Amino acid sequence: MDEGSSDFTADVYWLAVPAVARHFTRGATRGHREDSWVNDCVLRHLAGRTPMDRILSIGCGAGELERHLALMSAFRECDAWDLSPGAIDTARRLAREAGSSGIHYEVRDANAAEIAEATYDSVWFNSSLHHVEALEEICEAVARSLKPGGWLILNEYVGPSVFDLPERQKQAIRAAFDLIPMRLRRRRAPDGSLKTADAPAIPNPREVAAVDPSEAVRSADILKIVAHYFEIVELNPAGGTILQFLLHNIAGNFRPEDPASMKVLDLLIGFESALIEAGDLASDFAVVVARRRDQPAPPLPWKRRR
Repeated sequence: MDEGSSDFTADVYWLAVPAVARHFTRGATRGHREDSWVNDCVLRHLAGRTPMDRILSIGCGAGELERHLALMSAFRECDAWDLSPGAIDTARRLAREAGSSGIHYEVRDANAAEIAEATYDSVWFNSSLHHVEALEEICEAVARSLKPGGWLILNEYVGPSVFDLPERQKQAIRAAFDLIPMRLRRRRAPDGSLKTADAPAIPNPREVAAVDPSEAVRSADILKIVAHYFEIVELNPAGGTILQFLLHNIAGNFRPEDPASMKVLDLLIGFESALIEAGDLASDFAVVVARRRDQPAPPLPWKRRR
C-alpha cells in the first residue's frame, strides 16, 4: 500500500482500529503477542539467526516491513521489490529519513521476477502475495532462492479469490452489520458529508477485477501452493473474515473515548471469532512461517497458469 492512502486511514480501514489490530495480532502470533506479527516472527522463529546476511521482501510497497526489520537488526542486507515506482520512491525516502541502512529498493514485477538461487536467508511477503497470479512460479523461484535452512514468512489475505465470498460468509457479515447501532454506521461520503450506511460493504467480484485485476487474483490458492513448495512450520489464522468487510468505511466510529462503541466492537470481534472457532467460517487472513524443503518439490499435478 502507498503510505497515506485514504483507503488505509483510521476512518475506513479495519486494521487501523487499535483493538482490531490487537485481536488480529493475537491470532497471527498464536496468542504470544499483541504488538506485531513481525516481532513474533523475528523473536520467536528466527531467534539466534539474526542478523541474517541477506533477506528479500517482495511487494514491499512503501517499505514499512523493511524499516521495522531494520529497527530489530534482523538483517545485514535487504533487497526489496515492488511494481510501483511511486511506492519505491516513497520507500527509499522513508528509509533515508529513518536512517535504515542496507536496504536496496528496486522496481520489479513479482509475476515475472527471476530470483538468484541460494541467495537469501529469508523471503518475506507482507500483504503482497495475494496480488500475484503466477503463484506456482513465484513459490518455486523463492524456494530455489533460499539458502539451506532458509525461511519463507508471509502475512496474507488467503480468503476467496477476487473477494467472491460464499453465501454463508455474506450472511454472517449482514447479520453482524444488523447488530451495529445506527450512530456507529456513519461514514464520510466523497463530497465530505456524513452519511449513514444501510448495508455492509460486500464486494462485487466483477468490480474488484475491473478496478484492480491483481487484487486477490488467486488468493484462495495461496496456502495449498505454499504447502507444496515449503515445509510449513506454523500457520496462524488471523481472522478478518467478517471484520474486514463489516468495518470498511465505518471503522473510525469505534473509539476508546466512546466506551459504548468499544463494547459493540468487542461483540463484533467475538461474533467473528466464534464462527471461525466453530468451523462455520474459515479465516481470511493468516501468517505463515515455512522452511525450504531439503529436496525440491515435485511438479504440481495441475497445469501452471501463465
